[in-house]
Amino acid sequence: METILNNYEMMLIAPMSAPEDALASSFSTLQETIESAGGSLLIKDDWGRIRMAYPIRKQRVAQYFLLEYAAPSSVPLELERLVRFDDKNFLRFLTVRLAENVSDIEQLKSDAEARAEARREKVASIKQENI
Repeated sequence: METILNNYEMMLIAPMSAPEDALASSFSTLQETIESAGGSLLIKDDWGRIRMAYPIRKQRVAQYFLLEYAAPSSVPLELERLVRFDDKNFLRFLTVRLAENVSDIEQLKSDAEARAEARREKVASIKQENI
């Protein structure tokens, strides 16, 4: 029986004080969780430092990351559980289902890359406005 995959997007906000090696370890754990469930990480996009609209834990600037992946419906709950336990590395997170019952992973990957490129341009313009 073939597992049904859905396309998800997860936004993560990390404090500027989070060490790079700890973030890399956290993202490695998230990727392993996705792949062990039969899913695939499509993109991991680092948006860099961005001024937040309101302070979170007395911080005004944070590092934003976006993960897009295809996985069974049980994976987002597990990823959110792992992120909650990792509260020193992440301030906030949000998961959104983009599409249901996807099958062509290569097409999803190319679509995700196109969306990521458009987002990078928008994020760059937001950073310019906040300077």
